[in-house]
Amino acid sequence: MRKLSPLILAAAITLGGATTASAIDFKIKGYWSLSYEVATNSAFANSRAGDSTGDDFSAGERLRLQLEAKASKYLSGTVGLEIGDVYYGMAEKRGRSVGGALGADGNPIKLKRAFLDWEVPRTDIKVRMGIQGMKLPLFASDGNFVLDDDAAGIVVSSRVNENVSVTGMWARLLNDNPLETSPQYHDSLNYDVSNPDNDALDFFSLLVPLRFNGLQVTPWLGLATMGDGIGRNPNKDYSEDFIRTSRKKLQEGMGVYTGTGKAPMLLEYGGGETYTWWGGLSANLSRFDPFILKFDFMYGNKRGNGLYRDKTYTKDNGKVKKLGKHAPLDADRYNRSGWFASVLAEYKLDWGTPGIFAWYSSGDDDDLGNGSERMPAMSGNWDYTHTGFKGTTASGAYDGLFAYQPIGLWGLALQLREVPLMEDLKTHLKVLYMRGTNSANMPKKIAESQFMLGESVSGIAPAGAIGSYLTTNDWAMEVDWNTEYKIYENLKLIVEASYLYVDFDKDTWSYTAPDGVKYGRDWVQRPDNPNVFKVGMNFHYSF
Repeated sequence: MRKLSPLILAAAITLGGATTASAIDFKIKGYWSLSYEVATNSAFANSRAGDSTGDDFSAGERLRLQLEAKASKYLSGTVGLEIGDVYYGMAEKRGRSVGGALGADGNPIKLKRAFLDWEVPRTDIKVRMGIQGMKLPLFASDGNFVLDDDAAGIVVSSRVNENVSVTGMWARLLNDNPLETSPQYHDSLNYDVSNPDNDALDFFSLLVPLRFNGLQVTPWLGLATMGDGIGRNPNKDYSEDFIRTSRKKLQEGMGVYTGTGKAPMLLEYGGGETYTWWGGLSANLSRFDPFILKFDFMYGNKRGNGLYRDKTYTKDNGKVKKLGKHAPLDADRYNRSGWFASVLAEYKLDWGTPGIFAWYSSGDDDDLGNGSERMPAMSGNWDYTHTGFKGTTASGAYDGLFAYQPIGLWGLALQLREVPLMEDLKTHLKVLYMRGTNSANMPKKIAESQFMLGESVSGIAPAGAIGSYLTTNDWAMEVDWNTEYKIYENLKLIVEASYLYVDFDKDTWSYTAPDGVKYGRDWVQRPDNPNVFKVGMNFHYSF
């Protein structure tokens, strides 16, 4: 009897737990993604300048699991985990063990989502609280680069009537993660470095989805408020995981002269509180199906500020003016405002869906004193193509080689989707041409400014921290050919083949300094081979 007691006790505990949890419906979903890719010039670099061109072959995998605990249609909780990206043969990445090398045993498990869904009693108001995917609309393409990312916050939505809904969101994107590494920056500011304060980046948005017969329209507004403490840090510089890619997208999307190799942090050239606002409109006209027309427009404006952390400052005429420490500056130099518009027209046929896609985004003029004319952006991967941009279904390494955001660019594409080759096999083709909208005089203006400040001139290059900066003299093209085969109901094989070419104008990106030194020919960021070929096999199992 004594031997049976532990078994009886275990059974009782099990049955008791089952009874307690019987009112909760647990659902699990997710996917496995395994990718095997070959790419030439995958680092998009200049081997003749001594830079590594990267590996030609990459293999990796990613697993995402999402568990929902649903009490009723009014209440549920969800947690999402991600394992990976794990690249085969790699022991660690950014100081974290990922377990891709011999022996495995890494710890690449990350929290992806953790949120609570509930409905306000006796109303139609739905609330989602916690770490979740927050996404602003973009109909003609995917990946809104103002915000389309995981973030911690609250989203509240309600249906007003059958045609009108309202959604409001708040997200705390940064807090207690300042960028500045020098303690001297805090001198004379009465700032307690051991007790950070006013260092949050908050985002607020209001969306009003409108649905009519054959027409969907979503106007929206967004506001980002940035505390002056974001530019301060006595101890750290984001070397841990404020996810390096997200940080770079943020600093290039909100900075002024980023994208040209000189990629300052958010407030390196102007501290202080500031704010950014956006307005957008997305529309989907399907009333004349099989003809479909989609449209997006966004405008954003980031206000500059008047603090500066150093003693030198370059005037527009190239002269260096000495200022007192943390002296006030002309805030207009740190403004950034611009717009983006895109349109997609498609016609569905039995043998496929041909379409035309085009976009235009405002670019910088050649005046360093009035800030940037590119639209500010915070996060999100624009994924129109899967090699130049970030539109791959794979977990591989060779995507987003050209850029993450289509800012300062215009483009025109012909595409053909959903072409059935045989049962469970279809293919897609896309040909894209793009060109910069930034002034061709800007690179030389920045190089001159850097030279007068005594800073590195060779850092001025067309490839920035997270993407390429194209002027009106630079252009690029990409051809994508994707084929998808459904092996089983939940398992598909996607073969991605692409060709990317980027042409940087040599005269535009060359500069002769007043001392006679020539810059621009040996930049590590300039690829000696501007052609990138990629072929990838991606196995995607969803459940």
